Order: sequence, then C-alpha cells, then structure tokens
Amino acid sequence: MEDLVAKATRHVRVWAVKIPRGEADGFLKRVSEMGKSSGIEVLVLEGDLVFGADHIRSAFYHARKATDEGRNSSENISMETLLYASGERQLSSAIKKMSVDEETEQVAVVQVTPGSLKPDDSWTVMPDVLQNIEIQRLERFGIGEDVLDTIADDKAFELVLEKVASVDIMKK
Repeated sequence: MEDLVAKATRHVRVWAVKIPRGEADGFLKRVSEMGKSSGIEVLVLEGDLVFGADHIRSAFYHARKATDEGRNSSENISMETLLYASGERQLSSAIKKMSVDEETEQVAVVQVTPGSLKPDDSWTVMPDVLQNIEIQRLERFGIGEDVLDTIADDKAFELVLEKVASVDIMKK
C-alpha cells in the first residue's frame, strides 16, 4: 500500500512558510499567481493544522481515489485534497478549518498537480512527519484528549492519518 501511495503522490510537494501576522491574504494571492503562471494547482493551508508532508500526501491519495471512483465532493483535486486534509465531512467545515486568516503565522504550501513550482527562498521543505506534535494542535485538528490518552506520544501522527482516511466513511 505504501508503494502505491508513494507512486500516486510523487509529484506532491509541501513547504512550510512562516509569514508575519496579518500577511496571509497577500501571501495567498502571491502563491496563487505563482501556481497560475506555472500551470499548477496550489493549496495554501493553515500550517498549524498540517502535521507533515505525509499528512498531505495521504489526503491527496484519498482525494484522487474518491475522484477516480466518482465519490468526490468537489469539482477539483485541490479542494478535494483540502477536504481530506482537514479530516472533516463537509467542504464548508474543511475550508473554515484549514484556510489561512489574518492570525496565521505558519502556512503550508502544497503543489497539488505535476509541474515545477519554484519555491521562494524563505520556504522550507516540510518533513514527512513532524516530531513532538503539541497536544493543543491535535485538539484543534479534532483529535480529542480522550483519544490522545489511549496512545503513546510517538503515535500521534497515526491518528492524523486515521482522521484523513475516515473522511471516506463520513462521506457515505
């Protein structure tokens, strides 16, 4: 299964970017223009709710599979990826949860479609899995303390992947 996901998501790139508070709107516009000029679909997500590149790769994989099987909730792969990345059932809830706003200081930039997006020098490649994930971030993502109490600290990322995969079940 891991080889299948790796092959299906090999073009997906994820960067972490720190931005000054209040600058999210301008940043979003600049990145959108970069994507358009390169012919690439790009997502800009609330960075505090992205737990590593594998989180986004898993979301993309599930989104592509849903689209290929006609189970998609959105018309484009970027929005379907956002839905799965959020772990939410409804697209409106996913957008509210994962969108950047004027309080955002950490964003995740995602290259969703194949191509060659040139990252800015201030962007850093996001690691596959973030280490030492804070409980508050997991709770904001929707993983409750009752669930967190049942696992070892080093297994928190697996709960994120479970939440991504559970969107398939919730959509039915």
